Amino acid sequence: MKTIGILGGMGPEATNKLATLITSLTPVSKDQDHVPVISFNNSQIPHRINAIFHNTKSPVPEMIRMAKGLEMLGADFLIIPCNTAHYFIPEIQTHINIPFINMMDETVKFIVNNYPDTKKVGILGTNLTIKMGLYENPLMEKGIEVVIPSEDEEEKVMEAIYGIKGGLKDKGKAILIDAAKNLIESGAEVIIAGCTEIPLVLHQENLNFILLDPSKIVAESAINLASREEFIEEQRIHEIEILEEEE
Repeated sequence: MKTIGILGGMGPEATNKLATLITSLTPVSKDQDHVPVISFNNSQIPHRINAIFHNTKSPVPEMIRMAKGLEMLGADFLIIPCNTAHYFIPEIQTHINIPFINMMDETVKFIVNNYPDTKKVGILGTNLTIKMGLYENPLMEKGIEVVIPSEDEEEKVMEAIYGIKGGLKDKGKAILIDAAKNLIESGAEVIIAGCTEIPLVLHQENLNFILLDPSKIVAESAINLASREEFIEEQRIHEIEILEEEE
């Protein structure tokens, strides 16, 4: 069985939730059946969005340090419980010899496999996740149209996300439900919770629309991959191919 590394802290509660999901979703009858997990919950990573939009301190050096540490401790692959942070994976990957499991790619695969007739998907997430097309690009490759909030509504979504990080969960929940409903009215058949804070307040059993939690999806993928002997080489080859294309 392989060891999962969680490059976390963005945010801390979402990181803890991902580790809990891995434990709760693993079918076990005894302690030894669980997948080994190393979680680095580092809340001191510099602000990702400000680094891109306002040229503040880059989070990349600290994320590289964390990735190297997780590799040294025995992680066989890494997952990140933060959608926005996936933007920096190409820079980090060149410094380590283990692969990342991409949350966006796993979520798109999940939609294609489980909702094959879907034509439009709505995205709720940070302005960086949306602006950089972290979900839009892989979805469009599958012929799926993306619906995103208006600029004014995106500001409200960001307010909700930071409110949740600060403990104002009820207010954030109300804003996000309104934003999701607007995406549904614009034709979205499925909504992706494209920020790991969103599933902390929105739960499928209390909603009348389909909301996908990428954290849960990547947790299930990580559990499955941890038992596959051949996947490490497959993933590494895939990452090398992506880097060669970018060069």
